[in-house]
Amino acid sequence: MTRFLTSRKYFAATTGRVKPPALLPRWHADHARLETSTHRSTGLTTAQAWQLGYQYVENAEFNRRISARGICLASAVRAAGLTLDVNGEPYPRHADVIQWPQEEDAQLMRATEIANSMTLDIDPRQ
Repeated sequence: MTRFLTSRKYFAATTGRVKPPALLPRWHADHARLETSTHRSTGLTTAQAWQLGYQYVENAEFNRRISARGICLASAVRAAGLTLDVNGEPYPRHADVIQWPQEEDAQLMRATEIANSMTLDIDPRQ
């Protein structure tokens, strides 16, 4: 699983860590739930995973550029008591982390569990 990071505040390059706020959910009104957008990267080469982000996540019009990505196994999501909605929308390989608790401190705890299992990969264009 890959979480593309579009802000340097979401990772620490010097320590190779993804910061928990990078995984905190946002309310999605259309789905009426809290969710965190991720991508299924199993079976992709590193170059293919980056291309997925460049094509579907980056947005020059809104000045959104990928700085890095956090990588972990989907089992880290389940171990944190959350699930993945593998929906392929709005683009292929997209999946939402769902079933977040309503309490913000509980969300941060679960995000920390996932972040601690992630490997940081800095955008090779940097």
